[in-house]
Amino acid sequence: MKLEWGYLFGMALQTVPEPRKVARDVQNVDLARGVLWQVLVFLLVVTTILGVIASVLFPTDPEAFGGLFANPLITGLAQGVISVLTVFGIYWVGRMVGGIGSFEQALLTVIWLHFVLLLIETAILVLGLFAPALAMLLWVMGLVLTFWILSHFIAEMHGFNNAGMVFVGIILTLFAAMIAFSIVLAIIGVGIPSETGDF
Repeated sequence: MKLEWGYLFGMALQTVPEPRKVARDVQNVDLARGVLWQVLVFLLVVTTILGVIASVLFPTDPEAFGGLFANPLITGLAQGVISVLTVFGIYWVGRMVGGIGSFEQALLTVIWLHFVLLLIETAILVLGLFAPALAMLLWVMGLVLTFWILSHFIAEMHGFNNAGMVFVGIILTLFAAMIAFSIVLAIIGVGIPSETGDF
């Protein structure tokens, strides 16, 4: 695998029709774990910068998304936490069900996912200036591509044959994580404030 822009862009396009072939190339990259973490942080920083630019060009109503997620910097921090948890989840959960993938391969999977999504987010930002409908369609495609990449890359790294079953596993893991997160929030007393007022 060549670490050149043109080559990487071509591989990003190839991820859609041949995800497992691209997964083999990506997951065979021989870089130290520390370097991989740095690459992931770099991609997250660039994504956050794009988010800031998007918030300036297309300001949103804080009430529509909540004050927390209306701030692109907070959203970027949340993406960083989710990305780290995703790396560990891909490795640990895969290993628990008989997978053979390495931690570095899990890191490379998340890095590649962010790289492809960064390309899509850049295109969305450009399209949003003159074709908002196409930008929204591309956003939906990006969401679908997220699960497409994860399912096939996880299947390849862990030696699973059926990417469809991996997708089901991803959904179940996300569901379990949401339940666990809700329980933790309930234990520490965080919840949705009740709406009260004087009549």
